[in-house]
Amino acid sequence: MGQSKKLKNLHSILKDKAKIIKATFTITNRTTTSIQIAVIRATTRSTHSPPPDHRISSLLSVAHTTRHSASACTSAIIHRLHHHHQPNAYVTLKSLITLHSIIAGGSFVPKDHQSFRPTSAADHHYLNLSRFIDNTDTQSREFSLWAQWYARFLESNLSTSKVLVCSLSSKAEIDKKKENVKYSLFMDLFKEIEALVSMIEEICRAPRSLHCQTNDIIYEVMRLVGEDYRMTQYHTMIRLTELSTRIHGLSTNELSELTLYLERLEGCKERLTELFANRRRNESFWELVTESMAKLLRLKEDKELKSVSRRMIEYTTESTQLKKQLREASRPLGLLPLGDGNHWLSVDPYNLTFSLA
Repeated sequence: MGQSKKLKNLHSILKDKAKIIKATFTITNRTTTSIQIAVIRATTRSTHSPPPDHRISSLLSVAHTTRHSASACTSAIIHRLHHHHQPNAYVTLKSLITLHSIIAGGSFVPKDHQSFRPTSAADHHYLNLSRFIDNTDTQSREFSLWAQWYARFLESNLSTSKVLVCSLSSKAEIDKKKENVKYSLFMDLFKEIEALVSMIEEICRAPRSLHCQTNDIIYEVMRLVGEDYRMTQYHTMIRLTELSTRIHGLSTNELSELTLYLERLEGCKERLTELFANRRRNESFWELVTESMAKLLRLKEDKELKSVSRRMIEYTTESTQLKKQLREASRPLGLLPLGDGNHWLSVDPYNLTFSLA
């Protein structure tokens, strides 16, 4: 068994070296060549450790130069994810870690991610690793589940960034968004909060094989996801704080919708505590969620009571008017003036007889 593993590792090393040689001699553009080689070295098959920091830094230095370079980096990573004859969970996870690092580095603009847009029905839509499986051994199969989830999480990151119109992973965007959010419409704030809550829910779907988290690759995955979770908290807090200043302008339906989002958030708290322990607790975030929920419920109850009272007043007014109309309709007509001034016509509304007084 040990000999077989050594042979497999040797085969993996040779395979990556062959890819590097191929990239060197077949790609004419020097920048593209260096990117291809940097991606292979960062996601090597020979080790089961996360990409070394100096490999990631090397890629980031290239990705930060131009949009073309950033696009070339992501294209190379996507190619690495989907173009290998035998699925390898470790290569896939390291490729996703590398991609995540580029996104977090701020050079990746979500609306420009052409590498993720399918040009035909046969193309991969976003990362699309839902069917990825490495059947090499038990651990590889477990890591395949982590790769599937991590890909979905990164897709959620990109989708949320698109809704927010900024890179969710970028710390530089927080202050700018904090200033601009005060000019946002209710419908935009609600759409953004829903996207942020959906992303937090995706974090909670991480595999429950906790023993895998002691592995260096999975630990690095959760460290990066934890950073994004922290940024998600900040973005959510900015919007909840803004909505709290306008809360009296919300309709009953809007109050119900926002309450539903907060209920979904509270439903994630226990799972998030399991995943991150004391690393990303941020009690101020959960205090704001609880306070906002209490305020929403009180205001919703007040609005519903006022609505009931208003309907009762309207009903009472309509009932009073109807009774008045019925009384007037059933009242005897009495004496009607008729004739030459001193004579009156007496009308009996029941017998309808007429007599001159």
